[in-house]
Amino acid sequence: MLNQPRIILFIILILGTLIPGWFCSPLTATPVESTIQGSAGDTLKALGMLVERTKVSNNPLSVKYAKMALEIAQKTNSGTDLVDAYRWIGKAFLQNQKDSSYYYLTLALHIADSGNLVKQKVHIYYNLASLYSAAYDYKTAMSLLDSSIFLAESVKDPEGLSNAYIALGNIKCNVHDYPSAREMYESALKVARNDTMYKQMGVAMGNLARNPFEKDTVKSIELQKEALHYLSMVNGVEEEMAYIFTNIGFQNKNPDSALFYYEKALSLALKSNLPKLLFGAYNNMAYSYLDKKDVLRAEACLRDKAIPVAVEFKDNDWLASLYDTYADVCVQKGDFKKAWELQRKAMKARDIDNRQKGSEQVRLLAALLELKNKELIIQNEEKELLVQRNRLQQTELWLSIALLLIVGSVFTMLIMQQRNRAKFQKEQIGSAKKVIEMEETEKGRTARELHDLTGQLVLGISGAIENIDFPDPEVKELIKTRIKELGSSIRQISHRMNRAMIEHFTFNEMINGLCEDMQKLSKMKIDVEISDDFPDLPNEIVLHFYRITQELLTNAGKYAKGSQVKLKIYSENGKLMLMYSDDGPGFTAGAQEKPSMGISNIYERAKLVSGQAVLLSSPGKGTVWEICFPIGLKNITKS
Repeated sequence: MLNQPRIILFIILILGTLIPGWFCSPLTATPVESTIQGSAGDTLKALGMLVERTKVSNNPLSVKYAKMALEIAQKTNSGTDLVDAYRWIGKAFLQNQKDSSYYYLTLALHIADSGNLVKQKVHIYYNLASLYSAAYDYKTAMSLLDSSIFLAESVKDPEGLSNAYIALGNIKCNVHDYPSAREMYESALKVARNDTMYKQMGVAMGNLARNPFEKDTVKSIELQKEALHYLSMVNGVEEEMAYIFTNIGFQNKNPDSALFYYEKALSLALKSNLPKLLFGAYNNMAYSYLDKKDVLRAEACLRDKAIPVAVEFKDNDWLASLYDTYADVCVQKGDFKKAWELQRKAMKARDIDNRQKGSEQVRLLAALLELKNKELIIQNEEKELLVQRNRLQQTELWLSIALLLIVGSVFTMLIMQQRNRAKFQKEQIGSAKKVIEMEETEKGRTARELHDLTGQLVLGISGAIENIDFPDPEVKELIKTRIKELGSSIRQISHRMNRAMIEHFTFNEMINGLCEDMQKLSKMKIDVEISDDFPDLPNEIVLHFYRITQELLTNAGKYAKGSQVKLKIYSENGKLMLMYSDDGPGFTAGAQEKPSMGISNIYERAKLVSGQAVLLSSPGKGTVWEICFPIGLKNITKS
């Protein structure tokens, strides 16, 4: 009875290969559907491939294919077929209806548990982890991926194992645990190489080429080209390749070279109907054209290409970014009025996007909460059945507890003093970390507000000056130029205040940039000497070291104006050293009954990474600081 539908569906599969949009999240490999056994196996496999290929480019059609697969699976009386059909529906709904996706994936998991279908559970856990990641429940997502890895190893499923490692690495990157993320990507690459899986090899290598793991731009580009070589050996990886082309273009400082790679990414995005990558390519191309002083082409990329498509797809997230870029183009043209209007449009689009994402988040969290409540009800019922058995065991339990309490009280009395001392020290360090974390959060908030306000103020002032008649046009242009430079300087300062932005700069760039900013804002002369042979430093150490340097220069700007400041930073014997000196008025170190907040912060930050800060100063003889940090994550004090 299934012969005729099977022939029809194979014709659909052939036509489906012409439909663009084989989906895969940026640098995230999806499992290839396993061969399904049974009378309708070929038909179900064909439908599963169509679900994969159309779930982004034509999501309603993808849902339709998945439901057709479910109708056939319900007739085969096969648990494996039914699990795969429900999983495909869940994957189809994952794009736009995550609450429905969760329903079908949990249904597939329930059937897989009942039939002990371990290999199917490998991929179900992988898909469920994607949902929990979308709800920002990274703890549950990582737990699901750990289960997927364990099962994949037990059934020897290298594809599922490599994909789970990659997904786990992506989550580790999201929480800024870069050492663990590197380990996951390297594990995925090792598994992929052992089984010659070119797609997973390219995805894992593309991730390892990113900035947190490879800071050498030349080597990073080489790794990405190698990743492209592997991806070119398989079909259906246009999105991964386009993403890597975009990254290579972004890393090229030569605008012509950057445009070459953006056009390659754009070609793949257009061919495979990948709107988000299309928006990214056009957005970056606009900035490259601005670097070439070709304002007209930059404007055409946004006005004629990217923005109309973003409006058509109702992608308010990218639309806000494109409007912001278009505003920058208008500023270059001198059309400040239009730039102001575009920034207002960007704010409106961003507000709509936040509302949409919030609504989707609420629906998904509600679905997750409902299932949790059902699980709690079942658990409570099971607990009531165990009450009688527990009562029979209570007598023996209490006798055992009493004996343990007697022994424990004697032992506790012996170690109480030591534990209290350790607890007090731990609380001191924890309090210091909380205060510093609050300070970092406030700096980040101030940086964002300063960045947002600067753009509006610069546009407003520039527009006002544009409407004023100056006797000398050169004076007018000079004022406008100075205002633009001021706005750019303030934005750079806001970037360095923001912890998230600091992590995107190299250590040398941050310190040199900080010194340049301080020299512009004060009359100090800063002589900075930084060694070039630093090992890779953990983000925690870099952040504390940067903030200490910032505090030293700020204090110098307040109390030692016009003085000569010398900074020497180098590594020695496994330590990061900072030697600071100025020829300012100095002060009596330790004379204050209570040190200032800035000096306290320097001491506390050094203590948090097991470092040391020494202050030497006296009236009329300037100020000297000697600060050293042990290099390595193991030296960071944990709260």
